[in-house]
Amino acid sequence: MERLLGVDKRDSMGMSAYSSKLEPTFAGWREQRLDQSYRKELDKKSRQLNRLGEARFECVDGPAAVRTIFDALKLYRGKRFDGSNGPADLLQLPSYFDFYLAVANEGCGGFARTYAFWMNGQPIAGALGLEHRGSLLVILGGFDEAGYRKQSIGSLMFEQIARDCIERGDQHLDFTIGDEPYKRVFGGRPSPMWQIYRAGSPLGYAAHLTVQKLPAAKALARHILEAAHVKKAKPSAVIMPPAADEAAESS
Repeated sequence: MERLLGVDKRDSMGMSAYSSKLEPTFAGWREQRLDQSYRKELDKKSRQLNRLGEARFECVDGPAAVRTIFDALKLYRGKRFDGSNGPADLLQLPSYFDFYLAVANEGCGGFARTYAFWMNGQPIAGALGLEHRGSLLVILGGFDEAGYRKQSIGSLMFEQIARDCIERGDQHLDFTIGDEPYKRVFGGRPSPMWQIYRAGSPLGYAAHLTVQKLPAAKALARHILEAAHVKKAKPSAVIMPPAADEAAESS
């Protein structure tokens, strides 16, 4: 890529992506990728969850079910990523919500999978993943932290996602970018992320320096976008993915 674009060097993004290799069987994956103590802990949490009611995990199908899960994701992520300890959840913005919902619906039964954990018919956790060449890349997740944190519902969801992937013949469960500790717990191996750039004009170079030297510019751009939606202004034509910490952290 450096030779193609005529770039002298790449820059570290200061974060990694994490992928867990799947085994031919779910039992084998648990044994190879999860510590014995953690396997026992998840079994305990699963029993606790099932004592609370009718718990059910599935890969949902159909626009109505997908919309139900996305409404739940918006609610749970909005509470967890409210902006008090970092960027607010972009799924709260209509343009982002509609974009990811469209991806989930158009890819249903193919390149996209929407997972759900139900309790007595109500969604308590969910995730969106993209299938690519034998890997599932999880890009969105959320759960009812207030109601089911003690049962580690986020971890139980990822365990069941791994089971579903293995049953489908996938080779990897990819947690994508972000250095959240739970990814290593599930056997994720870090792959450092790098970035390269080349300005195409003096204006582009100035824009890059602004973003690189003034991180506050990113926050300012996000606030402007959010304000535009609040005022019901015309939405931006460019949809950016959510930050890694808000997109990937689900446990």
